[in-house]
Amino acid sequence: MKGVTVSCQTWGREWQTPEMAETLDELQSLGVNSFAIHPYARISNDGEVRFRTVDENRHITVPLDWARQRGMSVMLIPHIAYWGSKFSWRGDINFETDAEWDRFFTGYEAWIVEMARLAEAHGAAIFCVGLEYTHAQKHEARWRKIIAAVRAVYTGKITYGGNWSDYQEVKFWDAVDYIGVLAYFPLTTVKNPTEEQIAAGWRKRFAELERFSRRNSGKQLLFVEIGYNENARAAAEPWSFDTGGENAAEIQRRCLDVALGLTKSQPWLAGVFLWKWFPPLPDDDVENFRLQTPEVKALIAKHWRDR
Repeated sequence: MKGVTVSCQTWGREWQTPEMAETLDELQSLGVNSFAIHPYARISNDGEVRFRTVDENRHITVPLDWARQRGMSVMLIPHIAYWGSKFSWRGDINFETDAEWDRFFTGYEAWIVEMARLAEAHGAAIFCVGLEYTHAQKHEARWRKIIAAVRAVYTGKITYGGNWSDYQEVKFWDAVDYIGVLAYFPLTTVKNPTEEQIAAGWRKRFAELERFSRRNSGKQLLFVEIGYNENARAAAEPWSFDTGGENAAEIQRRCLDVALGLTKSQPWLAGVFLWKWFPPLPDDDVENFRLQTPEVKALIAKHWRDR
């Protein structure tokens, strides 16, 4: 899977627009054969998960149908929208009482199963049941219940996205088809690192990841997210939302070039999804992790189309 996550600046309405169709055509022209979208539900401070159906969920079903028409595969990877709550990111979602955890998991399962039904009806190849839930993922039995409920309505491949820092702590990898990882691994603290220094950092990580695959009966991993901001410290802190610094654009491109080159030849790795792309935005609208520069597009084409 040579994938890209197509993100949004709203609740996802962009995914059903003509601009999204143009985006898929452009991605396919660069050698991309898969993409991901991330429909949202919201979370309250008390753990309530809220979601609603808008226009029969066409913002989800339309791009899934467009993918099938183009011969592309899709990963549906629902996201909890935590902004406006007390949680700073999905890994921060945590509760002190059993009642709050029960409220969270009951609502979460209802939403995830609804999303899985859409994935099945419209041919999504992969369904990601969750990601980055550092605290919530410790509730193994609840995740096994969610995965079983998804399998009851969905026949494609299932994954979960463990963060780079704690994916080895997940206890239910045997219940999914791919070991999903958000691959924001720190690679080197060297200022303005060379491609070889970045590659050396990856080789150490690859040895760790391959060993983990073997410990899990050879199950393949899937990088459900991998990306780099235009940041001088992109190789040291790939997860950072900070931008700028000396040689920032060159370091971002160097990191992407090495990652795209090395991930192509790992038999334990089923594929990657670059973070992130957008349907066309105004020229003066700059997003974090945005890949839509001529230089980055050329890198993607070099690794995924021209080889």
